[in-house]
Amino acid sequence: MSKKVELEKGKREFKTFSNQHRLPRLPIPSLEESTTRYLNSLRPLLSSEELARIKQHVKDFIRPGGIGQILQQRLIDVDRISPYNWLDDAWWMKKAYHEWRVPLVVNSNWYIAFIDDPNTPKEYLTHNNGVHPKGQFSEWQIKRAAHIIGRMLDFKELVDTETLPPDVTRSYPLCMYQYTRCYGVTRIPKPGSDELVYTPHPAPARYILVIAKNQFYVLDGYGKNGQRYSDGDFEIQLRQIVDDVLKAKHDPPVGVLTADDRDFWAVARENLLKVSPQNRQTLTFIENALFAISLDDYSTGVDLDKFIRNMFHGMNAHNRWFDKALSISVESSGRGALNGEHSPCDALIPSIIVDWVMSESATLNAPTSGRLTAAPRRIRFVTDEQTLKDIAEAEKRIGPIIADSDAVILQFSEYGTHFIKKIAKCSPDAYMQMAIQLAYFKTHKKVVPTYETGSTRQFLHGRTGTIRTLSVESKSFVEGMESESLTAQEKYNLLQAATKAHSDYTRDVSDGKGCDRHLLGLRLLLREGESHPFFTEPIFAKSQEWLLSTSGLGAGNRLSGSGFGCVFPNGYGINYLTGDNLLKFGIESKYSSTETDSNALRQNIVNALKEMRDICEQVNGIYEKESRL
Repeated sequence: MSKKVELEKGKREFKTFSNQHRLPRLPIPSLEESTTRYLNSLRPLLSSEELARIKQHVKDFIRPGGIGQILQQRLIDVDRISPYNWLDDAWWMKKAYHEWRVPLVVNSNWYIAFIDDPNTPKEYLTHNNGVHPKGQFSEWQIKRAAHIIGRMLDFKELVDTETLPPDVTRSYPLCMYQYTRCYGVTRIPKPGSDELVYTPHPAPARYILVIAKNQFYVLDGYGKNGQRYSDGDFEIQLRQIVDDVLKAKHDPPVGVLTADDRDFWAVARENLLKVSPQNRQTLTFIENALFAISLDDYSTGVDLDKFIRNMFHGMNAHNRWFDKALSISVESSGRGALNGEHSPCDALIPSIIVDWVMSESATLNAPTSGRLTAAPRRIRFVTDEQTLKDIAEAEKRIGPIIADSDAVILQFSEYGTHFIKKIAKCSPDAYMQMAIQLAYFKTHKKVVPTYETGSTRQFLHGRTGTIRTLSVESKSFVEGMESESLTAQEKYNLLQAATKAHSDYTRDVSDGKGCDRHLLGLRLLLREGESHPFFTEPIFAKSQEWLLSTSGLGAGNRLSGSGFGCVFPNGYGINYLTGDNLLKFGIESKYSSTETDSNALRQNIVNALKEMRDICEQVNGIYEKESRL
């Protein structure tokens, strides 16, 4: 264990899971609360006649003795038989993730890109703009990967020994369960619905999966005495892997199968298991590994867009295992990122892990412990003609998905949360949401249903709820900002009203009062032959066509960007980071859509942020930028 970890352990007063026993259960809102919130979210989308029709459906749905009341009682029964959380225990993993059969790559997995290590030798990012040709690993790449491995294991120890302080807000503690669903967790494909490999806490594996040139290696993380190896020890093991993979005969790129359609991958995996007993052993090593490290024998350079695309999906999905909960990729320049399988935990938790890992820089002269006794072991698959065919067909299906992904990064450095709090006098998250709303309106001349991830971690095993960003107030704001007849004060008042409405909705969701998860639970409890216009009315589905799917991950001071794929092919996926003096956006849409354009939206986010600053300064005074923290 590093001295820094020991120091941090000494400061802890509360154990990691000390608050779990007093966390409340996720509540079930009343029918009146959820339907009222749902109706309000429809107001900016519907005419008065359409809204009146939906109100009649709602009135009949929630009437005494009606189907809504029956479903509500069924949901209460679900809650009573659920050990922790009626949503998470009964449905969430399966309905939100595991029954979705599309490839994980682009569609479901997310990425979190690291800042460059301050100790990066200058030539790695300046020579040829940091672009390194394929076929070469580097010494700095090995050093940074080794350091990241060590820091990841140190964080695991903080969780395992309950010396990581529990997350809290000003008002209440937060559930820490998701920290147990990061290490050693892997999704496996099954026909119709996937599963997670059972992983107890603490995860018992003592090794890391290393992938290089599509080949797989087991790297020991700990010595026989249980102590983790030093960064210098990991460097030795990684050099041994690189030396071996450069001269070894290569097996087919089986990892590509993890990026395929889930049902195709399920069949291909069963074939692998049928071909040879060795494949079961190899899969078990991969699935039990604490996390994966992919060493890419190339570098995409300093262009952030090109870099994050490689971190998002790799070169045609090669040199990855997308089923791992945590997979780290490091290019030959030393640049790296985390790619995560979404189902076991939400990206916020890994972003906290990454921020901690990146808080300590790698060293050019990492010491060795003298305890290293074993070399890393290559693990191999036995393949047949069917496996080769499966890989070839997977590449054909994955190629167009990757080629169609229009993923870009925006780093806006003119201001950040200091300005938003001091001059705009708004909630930073609400302000960011309004900037996205305005940018979309500038780009497309309309407003659309918008999803923002809200946290329900104040509840036991709580994960997320839906914040419906689009509101009457947000629509008035974007229309007002584009009006030439309104004064700066009038536009600022609209911004204040819109951000307040958004903050109110955010608070309700975090209190377990969002309508979407509740209505999902009710709908799933309909039995054969049961229905109601409330659910079958096209507006119900239309209001959940999230053409803007958004999420924020805090300040992200040690992250260069983050992102995920759009939910609908004519929409956008947007992740953002709100730093003190730097705002970052990861934007994804589809090239094939005639309706979307990631570059145009990126530019209009810049325009929106500048225009919003202008009206705030006209009303509240010029902002003097504070020193960067």
